[in-house]
Amino acid sequence: MAAKNPRRRWAFAIAAAIIVLPLVGAVWSGRRPAEFFVFPPRLDVPRDYPRFSWIAAGAVIALLAAIAGSWLRHASRSPIPAGAFRPNQPARRFPLWGWAAVGWTLAWWFIAWTRLQIFEPIQLYTFFPLWFGFIVTVNALIEARAGTCLMRRTPAGWLKLFAVSAAFWWMFEWLNRFVHNWHYLAVESFGPFAYAAHATLCFSTVLPAVAAVRELLATLPRLDARITDGPAWPWLAGRATGLLLISGGMLALLGTGVRPADFYPALWLAPLALWWGAGILSGAAGVPDEIARGNWHRAAPWMLAALACGFWWELWNWLSLAKWIYTVPYVDRWHVFEMPLLGYAGYLSFGLECLAATEFIGRNDQSHAGD
Repeated sequence: MAAKNPRRRWAFAIAAAIIVLPLVGAVWSGRRPAEFFVFPPRLDVPRDYPRFSWIAAGAVIALLAAIAGSWLRHASRSPIPAGAFRPNQPARRFPLWGWAAVGWTLAWWFIAWTRLQIFEPIQLYTFFPLWFGFIVTVNALIEARAGTCLMRRTPAGWLKLFAVSAAFWWMFEWLNRFVHNWHYLAVESFGPFAYAAHATLCFSTVLPAVAAVRELLATLPRLDARITDGPAWPWLAGRATGLLLISGGMLALLGTGVRPADFYPALWLAPLALWWGAGILSGAAGVPDEIARGNWHRAAPWMLAALACGFWWELWNWLSLAKWIYTVPYVDRWHVFEMPLLGYAGYLSFGLECLAATEFIGRNDQSHAGD
């Protein structure tokens, strides 16, 4: 029990920083605190955000290219043994309950994207049933490929993911109230309590979805072997890096309240920077230490899982009645559905935050999605 206490202390300190620092920055810049506590959020689309900058877009592209280049160089020097591609066990028949989930998902997809009058009373509420169907469908795929899945192996742990997921995503909602990167449409008919309850139910699907896709990736031996052995970044585990992550994360959170158009990436990067920085400075073994040694067996699959879920989030959002739109400064071009193309890079760091969240709640019983 004592070994877990430091992580709890980090979590409380990081949560306090996420709540307080943007608010301090906003008050410092002359904004009124009351505007950040309105439910449901107002459709307040910034008109003064710079839409596109080739310098900013080029910087993002250069960073992604550098990361991809390090992976390609490593792959050329470190071929994967042929034996690593053998599946762990033969595939099984897709379960009947999985087919029911497929039918359920397709039905809600049809309801979400059509405007038939008969479905009008429920078209504002399609997000949760659609994503619940997705989660169960992916668990069925895992069951067919591996003979087991989290949903059936540890149902209590699976349900716990839904509860933690709601609180986890509300953290990002809080930060978005300062940077205004996404805006919900068709929520004006909700009262404060109805909106909070409905939003919480929708947010509860985030971690179960990403965890399920991560577990599915583990059943694909060729892909899993390729992405778990990656380039070593020894600088990531250094004490100087830990200090930089802590100080940079805190300053960036403060900046979201002062200059949201410039510091909006902190929404996705600052919580992870604070968590990793605390781990590095405390000497606790974790994902940064693994990546420093070239061991990506936890980091890379979660990043890909979040990116895959991001595609489906954006696809199903695209033509739904209850949806969100984006204002992403400096890179708001080349849209794929509602999301700017370069905005999908945020899903990579988000996957690492999903990993951190599932680790924190002690998902040791999960053989793939939480390892």
